[in-house]
Amino acid sequence: MGVRSALRKELMGLQDSSLLAADDVRALLTKAIKAQPEKSEQGFALISRFNDNHSQLAYGEESKEKLLEYQVHRLFKDILYTRRSVDKWLSYHLN
Repeated sequence: MGVRSALRKELMGLQDSSLLAADDVRALLTKAIKAQPEKSEQGFALISRFNDNHSQLAYGEESKEKLLEYQVHRLFKDILYTRRSVDKWLSYHLN
């Protein structure tokens, strides 16, 4: 993660919140893939699926992933995901 990303997260106040930026979700997905190497193909497909859904949300379309709860930061307009929904979505697709 770059300095600009870290500063942006700090300004949004994400350190102590239950919200995750897209980069954080990708990091969690990568960590889960490394923990279960036998499911690496499924994990990479899941990252691709997340990226596709995130791109659609960024362009104002509706989410295809109903388990992923999100909100848009009111100042920075970034899409933030709830940690609980990301964990639920991840366990649903990798188990």
